[in-house]
Amino acid sequence: MKPPSPSDELEGFQDRYDADRMRAKLSSRIFGRVLEYQERVGSTNDVILDMAEQAAPHGTACLADEQSAGRGRRGYEWFSPPGCGIWASILLRPRLSAARTPPITLCAAAAVAPVLETAAGVSVEIKWPNDLLMGGRKVAGILAESRVVSGDEPVIVIGMGINVNHTRGQFPDELSASATSLRIESGRPVNREDLFLAILASLESAYGHYLASGPAALLSEVDARLAWRGLTVEADSPAGSAGRVSRVDEEGGLVLDRQDGRPLVIRSGSIRLLRLRT
Repeated sequence: MKPPSPSDELEGFQDRYDADRMRAKLSSRIFGRVLEYQERVGSTNDVILDMAEQAAPHGTACLADEQSAGRGRRGYEWFSPPGCGIWASILLRPRLSAARTPPITLCAAAAVAPVLETAAGVSVEIKWPNDLLMGGRKVAGILAESRVVSGDEPVIVIGMGINVNHTRGQFPDELSASATSLRIESGRPVNREDLFLAILASLESAYGHYLASGPAALLSEVDARLAWRGLTVEADSPAGSAGRVSRVDEEGGLVLDRQDGRPLVIRSGSIRLLRLRT
């Protein structure tokens, strides 16, 4: 007997992607105008990188109903089952100096967060450097990868994994306590097509502001949504660094307040929670 798919658990709610319909409804001028839709891929980031090698234009998007090898940060796999999430990547040909590219993951998170918040009616926090949280649980992750492709041109791929219509029972045991979805938090299913198109529009607008004025406004939005503020965390780079989460600085670094009163700025790596606020 065939096991139930995630779609079967949505109580009759039908939410299948239609690429032609999405192209017709697209409101963004550039992002998603070239849209590659596939039912199942290994990783949408890999598809976009392959397309970049074939001269795909800036703003090209890849959307899949399922990923078999979706990537999170630090090599972790992103749980990407069919019928219930947004697994997508967007190609940027930024023409930016290396000094301007590091905060682009956080800037993308700042663009995606209000769209998810509107869709679910639940506040969204941003956990440095790339996770979006609802009720303290992960609802989405952003992964930006930079490469040099044919012709020595640098490109950036922004990959997104967004848990949209998962039910609690669909998450594997190792994720059940830490992951959530828009449907779980809002109590109702969300149309993935409309959500994806809204995300494309928001990302395009944010990227335009980024190019015109730099990351300051977007990083201010990140700081306003910063998760774990006031809680003690440990950073893995530099190893063993710990302190209370304070703020995001003007370059996207995470500022920790150490016990000796001196601030510590984390520029890369990950953080983990050590203890609750005291």
